[in-house]
Amino acid sequence: MQKEVSIIGGGIAGLSAAVFLADKGYKIRLFEASPKFGGRTYSFFDKTIEAEIDNGQHILASWYKNTFDYLRIIGSLDKLTFQKKLRVKFIDNEANEYLFECPNLPPPFHLLAGIIKYKALRYQDKKALIRLVNLLKKGKLRGLESMNTDRLFSESGQTERLIKNFWEPFIIAVFNAKPKDTSAKMFADVIKTGFLEKGGSELVLPNDTLSNILISPAIEYLRGKGSEAFSNSRITKINFEDNRITSIITEDNKELKSDFYISAVPFFEFKDVLGESIYNKVSKAGNLKPSPIVNIHLRFEEDIDDVFTERFAGLLGTNVQWVFKSAKDRLTLVISSAGEIAEMDKEVIVETALRELKMCIKGFENKKLRASRVIKEMRATFVPDQESLSSRPDNITIFENFFIAGDWTNTGLPATIEGAVKSSKYCSDLIFNL
Repeated sequence: MQKEVSIIGGGIAGLSAAVFLADKGYKIRLFEASPKFGGRTYSFFDKTIEAEIDNGQHILASWYKNTFDYLRIIGSLDKLTFQKKLRVKFIDNEANEYLFECPNLPPPFHLLAGIIKYKALRYQDKKALIRLVNLLKKGKLRGLESMNTDRLFSESGQTERLIKNFWEPFIIAVFNAKPKDTSAKMFADVIKTGFLEKGGSELVLPNDTLSNILISPAIEYLRGKGSEAFSNSRITKINFEDNRITSIITEDNKELKSDFYISAVPFFEFKDVLGESIYNKVSKAGNLKPSPIVNIHLRFEEDIDDVFTERFAGLLGTNVQWVFKSAKDRLTLVISSAGEIAEMDKEVIVETALRELKMCIKGFENKKLRASRVIKEMRATFVPDQESLSSRPDNITIFENFFIAGDWTNTGLPATIEGAVKSSKYCSDLIFNL
């Protein structure tokens, strides 16, 4: 008899858990409280911009193996472009351009070669970076679990220019946090995966909207497998007896029973789903602190191909960290770890972004803005400091048929798409092996 799994939460964690389990032959019931699936990774038509836009701009990395497995199953892996070698252009607030490009050499030699040619750094900066990478490679650093990355940088002699022009852009992009708020242990693990393992350092760019890559094909796949996915469907109660979940209750007071259950809701909603008494037994997620991301969508009156030819670029010395070309007349600007910026009025954010864009990229002073849209994700991720290491729950719980998925669980990764999908893959494997 086909076993059933009920999954609460239809973001990337819930969708990927559903897909992995459906692929193994399970019947899935997926419940999403909001009108849309996808969590932070969805797209919508914006009347102001007059185009389909993503809720938040995402770049994947070539070490996102679980994510690629998910996309392969739902049939959208071909909607990604994989860099053949790591290449990122940076532009500072005086319009100076610096290319960071790693040749096709075995790690870590590709990184070392890229660093040597990266003109935003001087000799002493490069020497300090190479020293830290060698220490990480050889596993000679101790006590990383008890410190954040700013302390690691201080103790390893990382220079101010190196932190500003290399480490900080990398950390903010990957962790949505500043070095002072990023666990040194997590930082070291990502460096090893992304730069010291073969095939891990290249970037992967989407060629379609997030919904068309990550969401719609998954819903179509699940329904093709005979599973069910419900939006606008909130679970109001979970019933427990001894060491098992016995049923879940929907907001229209229906009681539903399954063989297994997965919670895939964000960390800030977890207590509401479980109830306080059960929540306190399985999680310390209340200790996690939210970190915001701001995306600024700009549409110009004319094409911008003549002033910005890259698909994306990093900015140095500005509030805006990344610029993505969405179309011939559109840009998406990203401010991660947004902090005080996220509290500003949207009009002020647009003014700030435009001013910085004109400082960094020549020619934008002549481009007239047609429309803008600011999207604030105030709880986009959690702050990945060293204290968060002990607050992230395991995927397995004290209840034998109940599991937790999400980028905020104990995956060893920051709050990325890959972290969410990795947690779901692990949950599906645990259920399959029971």
